[in-house]
Amino acid sequence: MSLGLLLTTLIGLASASPNSSAADATWAAVGTLEDGTSPYCGGGTIPMPEWVGRADGQVDIKGNTLTFKSTSPVPNHSFTVDLKGLQPDGSGRVVGKDGKNREFYITLDPGSGARPFHLTYSYNACRRIYSPRA
Repeated sequence: MSLGLLLTTLIGLASASPNSSAADATWAAVGTLEDGTSPYCGGGTIPMPEWVGRADGQVDIKGNTLTFKSTSPVPNHSFTVDLKGLQPDGSGRVVGKDGKNREFYITLDPGSGARPFHLTYSYNACRRIYSPRA
């Protein structure tokens, strides 16, 4: 190995952050009801107007944390979840809690980086999909 290549490798290793992950990513996303704009989600009888609107925002995955920061006006759809429960292929379901201490679930398909994921609350049948914005 040449001295130049060795030095370049050492400098690269020294500057690498120990907290960074190969799966770290940031992308613009939009959240919408999976089945359209029905305020009744799954045949319920009580409208859930906070679920009807589109939620524009940004997804950040840093290490084992996924954050969706809403840029939409009221209501605020922002949330953060711990991804430690995911499978090695990036798939799985993790649990978060909203501002009222109610559980919600994020489900991801295998992969890393920008990809759609689903959000479901424990108290209703509404299911939102958050997709990368084209």
